[in-house]
Amino acid sequence: MYPYRSATFTDERLLELIQNEDNRVAFEEIYHRYWQLLVDTAYRRLKSIEAAEEITQDIFVSLFLKRKSVEIKITLAGYLKTAVKYKVLNYIRTQQVQYNFETQMKNELRFEHVTPHHTLQAKELSQKIKESTAALPEKCREVFILSRFEKLPNKAIALRLGISVSTVEKHISKAMKIMNEHFGDYKLELLITFYLLQS
Repeated sequence: MYPYRSATFTDERLLELIQNEDNRVAFEEIYHRYWQLLVDTAYRRLKSIEAAEEITQDIFVSLFLKRKSVEIKITLAGYLKTAVKYKVLNYIRTQQVQYNFETQMKNELRFEHVTPHHTLQAKELSQKIKESTAALPEKCREVFILSRFEKLPNKAIALRLGISVSTVEKHISKAMKIMNEHFGDYKLELLITFYLLQS
């Protein structure tokens, strides 16, 4: 199949070419055919273009990885819209859990009797996080800070730094491995949240 002909193929034919021939041009056609529709669908619920694009990217990555085994019992458009629906619901749930945790932490910090020992522990924790972060390789550190401290989605980080999303993911994975080694049994994500609340 030649690229200039791909736009004339039905979704069903494109899926056949992807599953039977591992045709990348067919996959790219589906990607371009439905990218904006899925982004718009997610954006209507989330009101965040970064989150909508990240969710859409995840859906296409999943479709590509499962291309040989995926069973689409409805139309491709219906399948993708359903995938967006569940991804959006999961995103909202995750955001709500994080919000509830941060609210709880703030309330506990506000009403808890802060002793000199607590203050010292907070300072030591802040210093250790700063030192551990500073010890990361330069690009790895930059990606980690944007991801965990500035809460940017991977796609936004990739665009800002001019690298691929997969490279961003590799840097984050490497940074998390190094940081977790520094903090042992502590839950790193909780420590970072605590650190941000103290800042």
